[in-house]
Amino acid sequence: MEFIGRKKELKQLENFYNSEKFEFGYIYGRRRIGKSTLMEMFLKGKKSLSFFATDSEDIINRKAFSNDFSEQTNLNVGVFDDWYSFFKAVDSYFQDEKGVFFIDEYPSILLTRDGKRKNSDFATSLQKAIDILFKKRKITIILTGSNVSFIEKEINKYNYELYQRHTFSLKLKKLDFIEALEAFKDVKDVKEKARFLILTNTFPLYITAIDKTKSFDENLDLLFYNESALFSDDPSKIITSDISSSGLYASIIYAISINYNNAREIANYLEEDVNKIYKYINELIENDVLIKRTSFKSKRNITYEIVDPMLAFYYRFIRGKNELIKSGYGKIIKKRDKNAINKFIEHYFEKLCITYLEHLNRNGLLEGFYENFENFNVENNVLLNRSVEIDIVGEDNDNLLVSEVKFSSSKKGKNVYFHMLENISIKPFSDYENKYLYIFSASGFDDFLKEIDDKNLHLIDLKTMFNEN
Repeated sequence: MEFIGRKKELKQLENFYNSEKFEFGYIYGRRRIGKSTLMEMFLKGKKSLSFFATDSEDIINRKAFSNDFSEQTNLNVGVFDDWYSFFKAVDSYFQDEKGVFFIDEYPSILLTRDGKRKNSDFATSLQKAIDILFKKRKITIILTGSNVSFIEKEINKYNYELYQRHTFSLKLKKLDFIEALEAFKDVKDVKEKARFLILTNTFPLYITAIDKTKSFDENLDLLFYNESALFSDDPSKIITSDISSSGLYASIIYAISINYNNAREIANYLEEDVNKIYKYINELIENDVLIKRTSFKSKRNITYEIVDPMLAFYYRFIRGKNELIKSGYGKIIKKRDKNAINKFIEHYFEKLCITYLEHLNRNGLLEGFYENFENFNVENNVLLNRSVEIDIVGEDNDNLLVSEVKFSSSKKGKNVYFHMLENISIKPFSDYENKYLYIFSASGFDDFLKEIDDKNLHLIDLKTMFNEN
């Protein structure tokens, strides 16, 4: 698999590996974020032991680890009687040498798929092994996992066995905007490049799945709409958390994908109790499947979005049609949904613009530092006698950033600018001393807008976003 970006993460891991003491850390994040690929790159050229945990019974994992240990060390150890015996063998193998002991999907050893604790002495045995054996060594232990909420609890909760044993933790998120951009450097058409980035939104698995020599439309066929399409044939590749593939969790994701965006709307659509919906939504947020969006200066106007556009596309257009696509009806289904797919791309262009602003924000390239980017939507404002909708809003003390986002085929004119000025003339925007306007347009800007003399106005077309000016 193509390896993209992650230079910062690799450097951090190398620094821990090169220390002259014992190191123990977690690498975690949602499924398909690149944990295993990162570890594969990191382990190259190092003495290491690697194991993959499954959600099988404890004895099955222990047998599998015993076999893997024998194969990797050429030592016939049989089956370890308990986990502490396994850790003693690992300690004996490394002794005073530098090396990496790595377990992939570690939470599967301790948890069933429905989140219940298994009867296992793994965590207590590892705690004991760290305190008695490993702390004297120079090895680096790394546990990875996709169960984000479990690992964060293990890191932060005092009643978990491995609490305060780790020396580092690294939560993997999607790639930085520039890293993702590098992967599409050979795509010359900026609108095609934009569509690819809108759909993948810097998630490494999806970027590597794109055939950059083919068009966006051809890639939709490869990924979703032909009989052997990558994601419709094996949807588990696009499911980013075990809980998002079944039952009410999946129903909630589908409801959001068809624009039921707040808890009460979702509850009404699914004919479920709203408190139950809140519980399931919170679990999906904990597992990085959903994100909560708040409206600027409003704690009541809360909506939920699917973090990942590819997953949103799957639930909106593919889920439930897999068998029809496998039977050869993919082109007909795609043609029928053509207008809706175009609207989907236009809608998710806003998420790509937020990703771009986050990149600028992290690198100190905006006029302030903005902790959050929110939206704003009010119906029938009294002063303006109309509704007010702002796509992206951020604040930093006396600095206000507002943004208008358009993926349409026409160039944007000065009316967009004056409309934005009118929007921010009212409360809560009028109190800010410095107001910075960012207008994103996939089709560029007309000469009248470009000639406006306002140092706080930023016109961002695709070539500007992609650093191709």
